[in-house]
Amino acid sequence: MKTREKLTYLNDHGESAEFSPASIYHANFKDVAGLSDIRNAIYSISSMGQDGDTYLGNRIISRDIEIIGHINERDKARAAALRRRLNKILNPQVGAKLIYENGSFKRLIDCTIDNAPVIRRGIIFEQFTIQLSCLNPFWREEHETRDDIASWIGLFEFPVRGEDDKPDGLEIPDDEGWEIGYREPSLIVNVFNGGDVRAGLRVEFRAMGEVIDPSLFNVYTREFIKLNMLMLAGDVLTVITGYGQKRVTLRRAGIVSDAFRYLDVDSIYLQLDAGDNLFRYDAEGGLDNLEVSIYHNNFYLGV
Repeated sequence: MKTREKLTYLNDHGESAEFSPASIYHANFKDVAGLSDIRNAIYSISSMGQDGDTYLGNRIISRDIEIIGHINERDKARAAALRRRLNKILNPQVGAKLIYENGSFKRLIDCTIDNAPVIRRGIIFEQFTIQLSCLNPFWREEHETRDDIASWIGLFEFPVRGEDDKPDGLEIPDDEGWEIGYREPSLIVNVFNGGDVRAGLRVEFRAMGEVIDPSLFNVYTREFIKLNMLMLAGDVLTVITGYGQKRVTLRRAGIVSDAFRYLDVDSIYLQLDAGDNLFRYDAEGGLDNLEVSIYHNNFYLGV
């Protein structure tokens, strides 16, 4: 057990409780279960006379996490206040996430309270047992990863030729070319999924001018996402492909609306395999006016 390990329960109201050997809600990690355990359900069929079974598929079952500890306070009145605070934070009607930290290592997982915290009065300290259900069993990093395929690279800067030659305001050199920026020339990007399992993605198509029928193509699987529409300057089309999160939206003039009707019938909700994934963007017209960004989370089986 390392004292730098800690768990933080953070609900959607911004209230949090820390569980660690150094916290007022004291917990040893030998008494925490479910952080790295996974359960796998295997589906199979068998026929009369068949030896063994035929494998059909599998899925990883939702994760259960149990935290056992005690309130590190001897004064009964203060312990009662801490108990009431814990019950308030661990409200099953408020969404939450559990954050695991070990030094600079950090992982998050969405969770909900399975049962109300069980608090028992011990000889010295009040003891608690907290049971959490994580319907999505995968841990993730704190922030999404972003990969840009089509974008403009900024070169704007104040040129300085030496320590004694500071610019007096903005100086544009007249002896050489000077670019404010340039367009990324590559049509293909490698999106690396550093997690343990497949993951959905979020694709943003941004129009700098008119764009006809933007699309994103997976070079390996030959699958694609295509939107059959005319994008105007300033439009942003967003496609989300995560399981249970699938949606297509259009932001135009600051107004966000549903855009499922523009999705091509042959489109596939692209997923990221663990490791390398090559994507190419395209459009039927106005390709140079299109910017594309891909966002994703890396999902892990444990911490």
